[in-house]
Amino acid sequence: MEKSPGIYLHIGKKARELLYKDYTQQPPDSYNVGSFDLSIDLAGQVCEIVPGLTTAFRFIIPYQNTVELQYMREHVGITSGISLSSKPSFNLSGVTGNSFFSIGTDVSYNTNSMKFAKCNAGLSFNTALVVASLTFDGLRDTFRASCYCNMLPQTNTAIAAELKFAGGGSVLTFGTQHGLFTNTMLKARVSSNGKLGALISQQLFPSFFATVAAELRGSPKLGLSFSVRPNDNDKK
Repeated sequence: MEKSPGIYLHIGKKARELLYKDYTQQPPDSYNVGSFDLSIDLAGQVCEIVPGLTTAFRFIIPYQNTVELQYMREHVGITSGISLSSKPSFNLSGVTGNSFFSIGTDVSYNTNSMKFAKCNAGLSFNTALVVASLTFDGLRDTFRASCYCNMLPQTNTAIAAELKFAGGGSVLTFGTQHGLFTNTMLKARVSSNGKLGALISQQLFPSFFATVAAELRGSPKLGLSFSVRPNDNDKK
């Protein structure tokens, strides 16, 4: 068994990416051009500066730039970061455990408001077939319980569900994905609040992907995105 628990961002990541990644939802910072919302998200990392230490950076245009350090060793993963602005915010997260079970916390302090912007905690259980997680947002009194199940690894077919408790109410979201062909991914999701979504993602070139996504809740939305990212096979 591997001894590294990863970092806090890895808690619930598989379910989160299946249910939300590449859909028409846009980040809060975006340009509005007519009826379009436009944003550019650039991310990268420099691995193993010293054993276990990684530098990561992210730039969201128009504005949200961050630099962070990640330190991962046996049974522990620590991340610290700072936003590159005139009034920066500081972030610190830590996880302990192993590849089967991990528990951690994630906090962020805003120097502009002089208040904590984030105070989260979570835990995760991971097996080859099922990954389950529970997270708590202390500032918004929000619980999220998620589960990801890898049904057919050969075709990247999986299902995921998330139950969110917030403000005295709850929302259940269920989604599925299937690799139609080697370079084509289909995804769909439905939520108990009446939101429906679907997308098709196509690898055009090595590590270059184009995605068309649609969402229906009231007025329909249609989105087109392009991304450059490592192939899943390259990570194994």
